[in-house]
Amino acid sequence: MRRLTRNAAVAAAAAVAALGLTVTQASATSLDTWTVTPGGSFTATATNPTLTVPAATLECASSSASGTLATGSGNAGAGIGTITTLSFTDCSVIGIDFDVTTAGSMPLNVSGVSSVANAVDGSISNIDAHVEGTACSADFTGQVTGYYKNDTKQLVIDDGNLTASNADCLGVINDDDPALYEAVYAVSGGHTISLD
Repeated sequence: MRRLTRNAAVAAAAAVAALGLTVTQASATSLDTWTVTPGGSFTATATNPTLTVPAATLECASSSASGTLATGSGNAGAGIGTITTLSFTDCSVIGIDFDVTTAGSMPLNVSGVSSVANAVDGSISNIDAHVEGTACSADFTGQVTGYYKNDTKQLVIDDGNLTASNADCLGVINDDDPALYEAVYAVSGGHTISLD
């Protein structure tokens, strides 16, 4: 999009991904703490992200994110980082231009090592996005989940629980529509995260 329950934990990938973190241990629980090196600021960019609802798909040329990551040891996986800016460019639905904006900061969460090789699972929570085009507008809230590939430094977002509200879109987007955001972010910073 232009993103403590089990989902929040699984959501860590996006958080981790948005940070470019590396998990070096093979297991994790909600009680585990993490060491982040070096921590601090990060940026991430994605090409051709999509947001799909039952009746349509919003396609964007790109998305950019920036934020900060915790540093040192003893960090909880939940809220180990924060996305402070998230933007989208050149978005459209069936050729109709749309603007996508987000509000507020979005916590990054680390949950554990992924079943995907060389990856860590995670999420981005508290997503609050607004899309608007000709005769169509809607809000999307919730979280996205996925995993961060340590070897390729890519954050893969492929799941979550985003839901539409305040929809006024001629039936193309409706209140309570589930929405799937899919994107692959290239993350800068080379941060590493490991179990304490």
